[in-house]
Formats: sequence, C-alpha cells, structure tokens
Amino acid sequence: EDLDGQVEWSHGNFQLQEFTSAQLRASKDLTYSHRFGLRYTKMTEHIVVGSCLQNGAEMQQLKQMGITAILNLQSESEQLNWGIDKSSITEAAQANGMLSVFLRFRDVDTVDLRRKLPLAVGILYRLLRAGHHVYVTCTSGMDRAPACVIAYLHWIQDVPLQSAVDFVTNLHLCGPDRPALVWATWDLIAMVEKRNHDGPPTHAVQFVWNHAQGEEVLIVGDFKGGGWNEPIKATHASGPKYIVDLRVPQGKYQYKFIVGGQWRHSNSLPTEMDRWGNVNNVLFVGGRASTTPEGVIHSPMPQDLITVKVIERLLTEEERFTLAFAARRLAFSVCPSKFAPKSKGNL
Repeated sequence: EDLDGQVEWSHGNFQLQEFTSAQLRASKDLTYSHRFGLRYTKMTEHIVVGSCLQNGAEMQQLKQMGITAILNLQSESEQLNWGIDKSSITEAAQANGMLSVFLRFRDVDTVDLRRKLPLAVGILYRLLRAGHHVYVTCTSGMDRAPACVIAYLHWIQDVPLQSAVDFVTNLHLCGPDRPALVWATWDLIAMVEKRNHDGPPTHAVQFVWNHAQGEEVLIVGDFKGGGWNEPIKATHASGPKYIVDLRVPQGKYQYKFIVGGQWRHSNSLPTEMDRWGNVNNVLFVGGRASTTPEGVIHSPMPQDLITVKVIERLLTEEERFTLAFAARRLAFSVCPSKFAPKSKGNL
C-alpha cells in the first residue's frame, strides 16, 4: 500500500498482510458446512445475503422472512457437487410465489467475477426497483454473493468501496474478492468513457526489456497525453533485464523501446501500424463492462514482459458520477420481466 492509501491489485493478488489476515479468518470463521443449512444475514430492508438453498423447506423459511426473489450466483458444477436439484428449487420457489434468477459464476475465479459482477448488480438493481425483497446467494454465501451486494452499494448507492466492504463484512462473515471489485469498477467506468479517461491513473504497468546487456534502455509512447517527446529511462534489474514502472489511466497506448539509441519494437508483444506506417507496440490498459457474461477484457500480456495491476483509490467526483451512470445504463439493459440482458453486445 502506498503512502497515499492507494493499493495495486493484480488478478487474485493479495498483499502479504492481507493474505495472512485472510488465512486467519478462514481458519476460524470463514468455514462453510453444507450440513448447517441456510446461514444468512439481513443487509438492508430489501437485501439478504446467505448460503445456498438445498430443499423446499428452506424456501418456505425465506418466504416467512418476506423474500420474493432469489438471485443465485452458483455454478452448475457446484450444484451437482452438493447434490442440489435446480429444477426442484425453482419449482419450490414458484410454489411459494418467489422468483428465481440464476447467473452462473465460477467459484474462486477473480476474472470470472470481474466479468459477470456488473450484470449481477444490474439484475439486483432491477429486482429491487420492481419491489422485490431479494435473497442473494452463492454456495457458501461468503464470496460472490457479498461481493455483489458490496458492488451494488458502491456503484448504485454511491458508498465508497472501503465503507461498503466494512458495512458488509461487519454484518456478515465473508471474504469478498477485493481485486475483482476494483477491476470491475474501472471496467464499468471505461464502458462509457470509450478509452478516454480524464483523471488520475487507474492502473500500474511494468514493462520489461530483456535484450540490452550494458546498453541504455528507454521507453517512449503516448503515455502522457499524446506526446512522444519524453522518453522514460528504464531501470537496470539484472543482466540484460531492464524495467519501467508507470501509472497510467485506462486506455490504449502505442509505444516503442529505445535501446542503445535505436528505436525498436518488441516482436513478443502486440503491435500495430500507425498512420505513417510505423510499427509500434500497443497496450490496452483495462477492460470494458458488457451485458454479456463474458465481458470485454483484453487478452493478458506475457507476464514476464508486461504486468498490469489495477489501482484501488478514492474516486474523483467525476469518476463517481460516471460510475453511477454506467451502472444504471447497464442495469437498464436488463429486461425487467425476464431479468436477463435484452440483447447481447457492448453498451
């Protein structure tokens, strides 16, 4: 964590202190036992978070709590693993006058959570606007479901991320995937910005050049608003390895390396020809939220050459406005009767 309170996350990346704390929590209270049945917490007047439904009797229990809709984020493989019959659960919900909405998330998968979280929040928002009292569940009720509620509070209710995390985790025993929440937040903002982020850096990028024994290495590109006249000197790591660390807003960047005074591009990294016929390396920083569960996330770069981490920080006022607009825009792409995307594709 930086002195200014900013944190950098890669996919599934946790700092040592956070990882140690997570292990300690897991050894004590973050233990899921299927035999205990429903374990849930009322988060707001209209949202309850908890573990998965196993039988019709539990559906009756939810009905007595006033639940009218269930947002289930379990994968099919988990249901099979735990012996849960989806059709019987759906029939029990219908018999009790409740709506069941399924959105499949893979368990313990930061990338999958990042991609599908905007749609899950959109569905939750639509359900709440329709007047439903919603039970949000995954398998344990400790990861994907609370992450969905945290994202709803952050994106729709304009609660700062840290405050939303504290609110949910103080009420409900859980370990939401913090990196996925931050990645998905910037993806939503990028969805309406069209790669033109006018604000502080959103991502930290490390470039590596491995072919410069004893030579000076610089990197030059449109990292600072369109100019190629400010080369950045690389730091010698070891042997032929040189690195450059930059913080940049999400978007598309063309760049080149200058090695021993010669301008070069790396054949091991994506390239693109500019309008003058020059071949440059190209980097897409960040992704864009989408109505499709697959989302729009650019292919990962070779980890030994480029590392991209997302920056968690307080949002500017303009970023907060953009985030709220983007979250609602995606939510209104969800059909209010089927609670599924109206049409596939980007927004």
